[in-house]
Amino acid sequence: MVNIDTVYQTVQALANKEQRGYITPQEFNLFANQAQQDIFEQYFYDINAFRENRFQAFEIGDSVSHIMTKIRDWYSVESLGVGGVIPGGTGGAGNNGKLIYNKPGEGSREMKEVNGPEEMRNLANSNWHNAGSDEVFFFRQNAFEIQVWKKVSGILQPIPDADYATDISIEVVDGRPSLVYWGYVVVNEEALYNAAASQHFQLHHSEQPDLVVKILKLAGVSIEDPQLYQAAQAEESLNIQQENK
Repeated sequence: MVNIDTVYQTVQALANKEQRGYITPQEFNLFANQAQQDIFEQYFYDINAFRENRFQAFEIGDSVSHIMTKIRDWYSVESLGVGGVIPGGTGGAGNNGKLIYNKPGEGSREMKEVNGPEEMRNLANSNWHNAGSDEVFFFRQNAFEIQVWKKVSGILQPIPDADYATDISIEVVDGRPSLVYWGYVVVNEEALYNAAASQHFQLHHSEQPDLVVKILKLAGVSIEDPQLYQAAQAEESLNIQQENK
């Protein structure tokens, strides 16, 4: 969790430096939610990138596990329903997560998505896929169901309905961080923090510097202050350099 008032006070202090402007609580709340959403969505792009590069020598530590720690409140691994029904019926996991084929005796591997039945039929007629490939493919029948194909008896074809629940798991990302807001009361025409009317960021505490920077960048655009935007951009670049050390 990141304290909303800590971020608010930091943003205001930096924005008011050299009289660059004041961000109203209403504007701050809008920018804060946009910043939180941007950071959360970036996790999934980063996970994919780190997974693809996990064997590169320059990576220090387990970056995937680090990000997974940040999304653990929304993340789970579940089995598909019989016939390829996505858990919960939301389809969200198939968009942000991974579909994993895991059959005893065959090992575990990520499935590859194709555009639809026509592309799947083309793959099924390919000599290469019918010869030596052990890839598993799927396409979306609708927002709530998928169809999975793999090589059975040497031919690429749909798997039996009963195999969905036993052989396929899906990474489920259920929901998003709640809306944040800096609550306040007005005293002598000044907005004062009201903890009882506030909602903190649900992101990992390490995201506080990035939240401050992203809110400042949005504020710089809003108040048409290129210096504020550039200062936030420079701070963001510095944060990235420190994280990559």
